[in-house]
Amino acid sequence: MARRDAAEGRGVVGGTRLPALLADDGDDDEDLERPRRRRRIEGPAGSDGLEEEGEDEQVKLDAVEGRLNEYIARPRTRREIRRRFRHFLEHFHEDRGRTYGHIIESMCSRNSQSLEVNYVHLSQEEPLLAIWVADAPQPMLEIFNEVAQDVVLEKFPDYGRIAPEIFVRITGLPILDSIRDIRQAHLNALIKIAGVVTRRTGVFPQLQSAYYDCQTCGYLVGPVHQTGVVEDKPQMCPACQGRTFEINIDKTKYRNYQKVTLQESPGTVPAGRLPRSKEVVLQDDLMDQARPGEEVEITGIYTNSFDRALNTKNGFPVFSTIVEANYLSKREDAYAVYRLSDTDKEEVLKLSRDERIAKRIVRSIAPSIYGHKHIKTSLALSMFGGQEKNPAGKHRLRGDINVLLLGDPSTAKSQFLKFVEKTAPISVYTSGKGSSAAGLTASVIRDQNNEFYLEGGAMVLADGGVVCIDEFDKMRPEDRVAIHEAMEQQTISIAKAGINATLNARTSILAAANPTDGRYDRSKPLKYNVALPPAIMSRFDLIHVMIDEPNEVHDYNVARHIVAVHKDGADATELDASYNTAQMQRFVKYARSIVPRITKEARAELVRSYTRLRTADAAPGSGSAYRMTVRQLEAMVRLSEALARATLCEEVKQWHVQEARRLLRTSIIALETEDVVLDEDIDMDEALGGAGGALLADDGEQGADAGEGGSQVKQERRQVTISYERFSRVSRALLLRLLEADEDGEESVQQLSLVADYVRTQLKKGAIDEAGVEDEATLARSVVQHMVVKEGAMLVIADEGEQEADEDDVELVGEHAFDKRMLSANPAYEQD
Repeated sequence: MARRDAAEGRGVVGGTRLPALLADDGDDDEDLERPRRRRRIEGPAGSDGLEEEGEDEQVKLDAVEGRLNEYIARPRTRREIRRRFRHFLEHFHEDRGRTYGHIIESMCSRNSQSLEVNYVHLSQEEPLLAIWVADAPQPMLEIFNEVAQDVVLEKFPDYGRIAPEIFVRITGLPILDSIRDIRQAHLNALIKIAGVVTRRTGVFPQLQSAYYDCQTCGYLVGPVHQTGVVEDKPQMCPACQGRTFEINIDKTKYRNYQKVTLQESPGTVPAGRLPRSKEVVLQDDLMDQARPGEEVEITGIYTNSFDRALNTKNGFPVFSTIVEANYLSKREDAYAVYRLSDTDKEEVLKLSRDERIAKRIVRSIAPSIYGHKHIKTSLALSMFGGQEKNPAGKHRLRGDINVLLLGDPSTAKSQFLKFVEKTAPISVYTSGKGSSAAGLTASVIRDQNNEFYLEGGAMVLADGGVVCIDEFDKMRPEDRVAIHEAMEQQTISIAKAGINATLNARTSILAAANPTDGRYDRSKPLKYNVALPPAIMSRFDLIHVMIDEPNEVHDYNVARHIVAVHKDGADATELDASYNTAQMQRFVKYARSIVPRITKEARAELVRSYTRLRTADAAPGSGSAYRMTVRQLEAMVRLSEALARATLCEEVKQWHVQEARRLLRTSIIALETEDVVLDEDIDMDEALGGAGGALLADDGEQGADAGEGGSQVKQERRQVTISYERFSRVSRALLLRLLEADEDGEESVQQLSLVADYVRTQLKKGAIDEAGVEDEATLARSVVQHMVVKEGAMLVIADEGEQEADEDDVELVGEHAFDKRMLSANPAYEQD
C-alpha cells in the first residue's frame, strides 16, 4: 500500500506518509477517504492488518467539528490522541536527559499509581494536546490514563497486580487562579488553585462502575460508569422496559473518595474581605495527602453537580460546584511559595551588601512608632525565625520565636501587632477576648450527613507564619491552656468524637497584654504585674515591658514624631524607614530560605553565654524576673539563627550570639526595675568589713571600735532613692571605665580617678553643669559603694594604693576618705 501511494505520488516522502498537519488542504479529503475505500474493497480477509494501519493513520486534530468533547469522543480522534501521547511518553527528553521511561520506572519502584506529566513538557512536544487537556480535561485524562497503563504494562507486565489503574497527574500548570476569581468560564476546565486545608472528611467508597438488577425481570444492566458526584442510573430495562432497579453489590466497582475544604491563605485575602473556600474531591491515591492547616496547591477539574437542597432554598435551578483533584502538592515552606522573580532576588542581594543591613531592617519595622529599638529588633527576628530541627526524626525543635509585649495602655502594642500582620506573608490577627480554644486550635464538627470532620483554627491556618493575639491577658484560662502544646511542640492534638489527629501549628506567637492593675508597678515583681501563669510565660522567648513614664526629652520627641505623621502622612514615616513594606516582604521571603549553620566559635560562645547568664541569675542582687532555664538557651540559639538570616549569612557567627544574649538580657532578665536605695554616706563597717577585698582590723580592740563606729554611722547616715534607669546608666559608665582599664593592662583604678573621669564625661555631654558637679560626684561614690557591697560588681583590690591623688581630680570632685582605694571589675559579674 505504501508502494501504491508512492506510485500515485500522494502524501509520500521517502516512503512515509506525511502528517496530516503538513499535508495540503486540497489533499486532506482524498487522503482520509482512501483508507476507508481500501477497507471496503479488501473485505474481511485483510481486516486485521488494515485495522492496525487505521490506528496508525494520522488525523488532522486541529480541524475541530462541533463541540470539543464530542470531537474527542470520535474513535479516529481518540486513536490519534493515543498515538501522539504514547509517542510523547516514549520519546520526550528533558534538558537533563531524563525521559518519561525513567519517571515510569521510578513510579513503579514506589508501587505508585500516579504518573506525573509536566504540562510545560506536553506543551513543548504536543501543544494541541496541552490545550485540549486544559479545555476538556475529563475525556482527555481518560485517554491519557489508558495510554499510561498500556506503557507501564509493556515495561512491567505484572504491575497490574499491584496497581490495577494508572492515573496521569498534570503538574506545572502555568496559571494559578484565586479561589475568589473562579467563575462560570472555568466550568469543566482544568484549573490550579492554592490555599489552606481547613476541613477533611473521612474516606468513603464511591461508585465507579455500577451494575443494576431489574426488579421486574431480573435482567442485569451495566456497567454504568459514574463520572459525576450524582449517581447515574439506567432509565429503562432493555428486556422488559421496567423502571425499577436495584444495585448489584457483587459486580459493582467502587473507588475511594474524600472531601476537603480549601480556604484562601490568610496572607492573600484582601483587607476587609472574608476568606473564600471551595470543596475539593480527592480520589484514589490522593486521599489523606493533606491535613487541616497545610498549605497546598491543587490542580483539578472545576465541575458542577445538581444540589436539591440549593434548588429548594433558592427557588430556581442552582448547581453546587466542586473541584475534582487531579494533582496535589504541598507547600512545605509557606514563605517559599510566594516565589520571587529574578528581579526581586537581585534587589534583595543588592540590599544585603549594605554593612548596616540589620540596623536598616530594624528602622523599617513600624516606622510610624517612635523609639522602642529593642522591641522592633525582636519583631524583625520573629518574622525571620530560627531553623527548625528534627534530629533523626524523633524530636522536633521549634525554630519560631514567640514574643510577648506587656505594657501600659497607649504604648503602641496593637500597632506593632498590626504592622507584623501586614508585613508577614502569612499572618492571622485575633483578639484574646473574642477567641476560644477551638477557634485558636482546631475543632470537630458534624456535617449534614452526620459525619464528623476536623476544622482548623487560627494557629492551624497560620502554619508557617505569625499569629498575632491582642489582649492576651483577657483570654479565659481554659482557652489559654489549649495553646500550651502549640507554643512549644508546634502541634495540636485532637481526640474528640472518635477522631484522633495531630495537626501542625508551626507559627510564631506575637501577643500583647496589659498589666494586672492597668499600669505596670515597678515596686512589684513581674509575676504580680501580669495575670499569666508561669507555664505560658516560660514559652515566650522574649518578653518586653513597655512602661509609660513622664520624661521631658522622650515626650518631646514622641510628640514631634506624631505631629509629623499627622501633618505629612506617609511621607513622615518613609523618612524614618530604610525599606518600604514591599521590600521588607521580599527580604523576609528570601531570608527564610537560608539554613544557617552554627560555627564552632558560635557554639562555644553559646555555652559560655548560657553559663554566665545562669551565674548572674543566681548572684545576690540579681534583677531577674525568673530563673534562667534551658528554654532560654534554646531561645538564644533561635535568636542567633534569626540574626544570621537577617544579614543573609549562611553561618551563625560569634557576634550573632553576643547580640542575641544582649537582646535576651534586655527583655526577660532585667524586668524588675524597682527604684534603688543608695547610702549617701559610706558605711565604715561595710567599707572595711564588707565583701569584695575588705581589710580586717589589726587587733580586736580596733575591730570593736570600728564596729561601734560603724553602728554609729549607720544610725546617722542618710539614704537617697534613684530610679533604676539612672542607677543602670551610672553603674554602666563606671564599670565600662574599669573594663577599659583592664583591657589596657591596668590591674586596678583609683576611686578618685574613676569618679572624676565620670564627672568629666557628664560635663562634656552637657548632662550636668558646674553647679551639679558635687551632687553628681556624691551620687557616683554612692553607686560605687553599692556596686562593691550589694551588687558585687566591683572588687576592692587595696584600701590605699601607691598612686598619689591627682590634683585636678581633687579640685574637680573633692576628696573623700575612701577615694584612695583601688577598684577593679568583678570578672564573674555579667554586665549588659
